[in-house]
Amino acid sequence: MQEVYLIRHTTPKVKPGVCYGISDVDVVESFNEEVDDIKHLLNGFSPELVAASPLIRCQKLAVSLFSDLDINTDNRLMEMNFGDWEMKLWADIDRSTMKTWSADFVNIPTPNGECFNDLYQRASGFMDELIRKSDSLKVALVTHSGIMRCLCSRYLHIPLSKVFRLKLNYGAVIKLTLHSDFEEVEFIK
Repeated sequence: MQEVYLIRHTTPKVKPGVCYGISDVDVVESFNEEVDDIKHLLNGFSPELVAASPLIRCQKLAVSLFSDLDINTDNRLMEMNFGDWEMKLWADIDRSTMKTWSADFVNIPTPNGECFNDLYQRASGFMDELIRKSDSLKVALVTHSGIMRCLCSRYLHIPLSKVFRLKLNYGAVIKLTLHSDFEEVEFIK
């Protein structure tokens, strides 16, 4: 059995309405309070392995939560690459291009970026490798909403096109319990 805690980064320091994915934005001033909330949600969970997105908003959280452990950085845990849309206001993105992408974001990539299925493949590849390492492991993954949604799609069998119905606030924690013959998913917050 593997216990995998998916932990979303805290509130990023970015203006509302800005498209950001792989952009390396920092966190807001309430970071320490948000970390305390997440520690409470983890309720003493002590992982054997910690992996995180290399983006600063995840690195800071991983170090704050698990300062006594090595943090393994993995690019597959990064948020979706929005390409030419990175750090632009959603309202400023060409409406025609946005409409086409929105109609099938699972398969249509953003200009010079990824589609949601690309993100799913990265997240699944990471999990496949993790599962091969050991069938008994406690893991913390400090990552992004997109990665968490992809893994929820995988383990809850939700179509990728519907997974945005799940509400994942900053600092959200999801526990995956992976058995050899079934999976459990628990939304802690």
